[in-house]
Amino acid sequence: MTITLPRTGWPVPAPPPCAPARGEAAPALADEALELTWRLAKERRFAALSAALARQGGLLPADEFCGLLRTHWDQPLSRLARWIAGRELVSVTWRSQIWLPLFQFERPFLDRNPTACEVVRALRTVYDDWELAEWFVRPHDLLAGRSPATRLACDPASVKEAARMDRFINRW
Repeated sequence: MTITLPRTGWPVPAPPPCAPARGEAAPALADEALELTWRLAKERRFAALSAALARQGGLLPADEFCGLLRTHWDQPLSRLARWIAGRELVSVTWRSQIWLPLFQFERPFLDRNPTACEVVRALRTVYDDWELAEWFVRPHDLLAGRSPATRLACDPASVKEAARMDRFINRW
């Protein structure tokens, strides 16, 4: 026995537009709004990081920092490039430029702070570059609500312990 149902006059919904048909322009308004929103979010993120690092020396573009290194080091460009490529430093890319937080360098010779290097080595496998930079400026419970960048010089052992704890927590 076969049952045949009568066809109703319901309209068939049109498929959702995935791509414009030939000769039609793509709707750019939504894409432009999304791009603007994304750009503004990145601008705010960089501004917040820059403001948070202002008391610890601020941020400097890598090419300017390389110029400062010339007075103290041989082949500063190679040295700096090796540090950045190996993720041995905190660095962020913004507007096609690499920026370096200056808290991680000791004056007057601009050598890397050994505690900062240890912390970067501990956290580089669980955080991307931006997250790593933000970790240093965010208040931390193990540091009595102070940021690791502010405690780096006066309490390096606590900063290393906070990094080890965060690495353990973020691995799982």
